[in-house]
Amino acid sequence: MRLCFITVTLLSTLLIVHVQAQDKERPKELTLSNFTQGWLTPWQEPEEGPNQSPCFRLLKIPATVFEREVRMNYSFTNNEEDGKLDEHEWELEFEMPVSRRLLIEVEPKILYVLPEEEDNHSGLGDTSFIARIMLMETLDTTLLSVFGVTFPTGDEDRELGGGKTLLSPGLGFWKDLGGCFALHSFFGADIPVGGTTHADPDLTVTYGAALTKTLTPKDMPFLGDFTLFVELNGGSDVGSSRDHTLVSILPGIRWNLGHEFWLMPGVELPLIQRDELDERVRFSILKDF
Repeated sequence: MRLCFITVTLLSTLLIVHVQAQDKERPKELTLSNFTQGWLTPWQEPEEGPNQSPCFRLLKIPATVFEREVRMNYSFTNNEEDGKLDEHEWELEFEMPVSRRLLIEVEPKILYVLPEEEDNHSGLGDTSFIARIMLMETLDTTLLSVFGVTFPTGDEDRELGGGKTLLSPGLGFWKDLGGCFALHSFFGADIPVGGTTHADPDLTVTYGAALTKTLTPKDMPFLGDFTLFVELNGGSDVGSSRDHTLVSILPGIRWNLGHEFWLMPGVELPLIQRDELDERVRFSILKDF
C-alpha cells in the first residue's frame, strides 16, 4: 500500500513537472494538438491589432472568449408568459480565468416579479456555476467548451426559480473577420436532472450567433472600443408534450468609459413565440481587472 502511494505521488510529480516545463514555453497559440499546455499559464488579456475586433462577451449569447471581470446584469421583461407578469432581474457575475485553459464563473440572481393578479414577489433566484475550457486560441479565433450547473435556489411557487437542476454543456466560437468585425456563435443544451415533471422537456437545445462592429480604438476617452452588435438567440424543447421554440433578436452597443469600466445596453425582441414576451430591456455594467 505504501509502495503504491509512493508510486502515484512520483508519477503525479513527474506529470506536473512535465506540464510546467511545457507551459514555460508559453505557446502563442493553444490548440488541441498542444492540449497539455496552458493549464498552468496565467491568463492575460489578448492584445488588439489596429484592425482587429476586441474579444469580449455580449449581452445574452453565452461567452465565447475568456474575460476577468465582475458584471452586474439587469433586465426588465414586459408581459412575460402571455402577459401574466412583468419581471425585473438582477444578476451578479464573477468570471475568473484560472489559467489560459480554464475559467470559472458564478452567477447568483435576484428577481422582482410583478404578477398581473397576485402580490409582487422578490427574492433569490436560481444560481449557476460555470466552467469553460479553452480548446483553441489563436490571434483571430477561439473555440471553447462550456459546462454549467444551475441549482434551484429560487422559490418556484413564487415564480422566482425554475424548480429544477439543469446541466448545460455547450461549445462557443469566436472569429475575427477583419475590419473590426467579429462573429460569435454558440450551440449547447439545457438538460434537467432534478425536480422535473412529465410536462418538462427532456432537454432544450440552445443556439445563438452575433455579429459585432467596433468603431473606435480602446484608448478613446469615454467611448473606447465603441461596438455595435446584433445577437440572434434561440431555444427549442425536445421531448416535451408540446413543441416550443423561442427565437429572439437583440441589438445593442458596448463601450469603455475608461479604467476598464464598460456599459452595455440592448433590447431583446421575440421573432418566434411572440406571445412569450413583448420585449426585454437588458443593461450591463462591467469592470475588468
